[in-house]
Amino acid sequence: MSKWKRIIGVLVAIFAISARPLLNHLLWLQKAPPDEKVGVIPILSNKDLSSLVSGKNALLIGGTRGVGFGTAQALAKAGAHVTIVGRSKDSGERAVSKIQDVCGASGSVVDFVQGDIGTVCSALELVDRLASRDRRYDLAVVSAGIFPDWTRPLQNEDGIDKSIAITVVGRFLVYRNMHRFMNDGARILNVLNSGDKLPPSAGLFDRDIIEGKRDVTSLIEAGMNFGIGEEIMMDSLFRYDESYTNRKFTMVSTHPGILDTDLLNGQGVLVDILFKITVPLVGISVEDCGVLQSSILVSEKLHQFGLTLVDHFGYGRIRDPAFADLIEQHRDWLWKFLTAMEVGPSCGK
Repeated sequence: MSKWKRIIGVLVAIFAISARPLLNHLLWLQKAPPDEKVGVIPILSNKDLSSLVSGKNALLIGGTRGVGFGTAQALAKAGAHVTIVGRSKDSGERAVSKIQDVCGASGSVVDFVQGDIGTVCSALELVDRLASRDRRYDLAVVSAGIFPDWTRPLQNEDGIDKSIAITVVGRFLVYRNMHRFMNDGARILNVLNSGDKLPPSAGLFDRDIIEGKRDVTSLIEAGMNFGIGEEIMMDSLFRYDESYTNRKFTMVSTHPGILDTDLLNGQGVLVDILFKITVPLVGISVEDCGVLQSSILVSEKLHQFGLTLVDHFGYGRIRDPAFADLIEQHRDWLWKFLTAMEVGPSCGK
């Protein structure tokens, strides 16, 4: 019996050793063409990161867990003054406590602001709350996002799919109003799924889903719509919004990679199995992901006052050419839809 256990152990080890580079190669093939001007972003040591962020104010929207928490921790360890935004007061206080325990004598100040970008009114209320604070920010990281919860209503009180409400509508409202609480020349890091190629099913971008006229029916359909929608939204900011066209902000959109998070819980047995297999093989820890995202945010290689795309390997990417037609087809429509959402609700006034 012990002999068979040793054989099985050797086979498992061989599989693990060979599977990791294979899976990484498959992930690499899914990436858009490289941005030669950006190249690869170097991962900074805490000392080097500290020389760039110490004493600066950083805002983390979605910073209580996952990539947002890891990035908040990396910035705080390097001496940045960090504000974490999240829906749950308890989760926020736990995140602040954990980061303070790790930071030690870094000199950083870590605080929590309760807020949500899941509806138009809650996103605008968060903007007002941040704008009223006696603090303006030099760095911002927006990583808040969810996947559909099939056990609950899929649409929010605005009649918008909840995942799209956060990743497209809510983020748009925050980005549109960043001039109210960010310093000129600030850097913004948007975390979702940037740098990937579009699959052949790119036609899944559906205006009816964005408008809430019908529900998404699968995880893939949800991801396609909020992923493509966010790409179009960011493009429209740099075309139509004065804060971006007048070169006030530098924005980088990144991919978080595969990390151990509860974001995909409830998506079915097959997703659970796939997730449990891939995370140990090609996953990244929350802490390492935070260091990478922080290094990207402050990198001198970014397109100054423009939009840079970076994948989860840390390589700059140009937008997949397949996006060009989609952006041209939907940019004006999505801009009108989003700006109408901004002024539509009364929000209790």
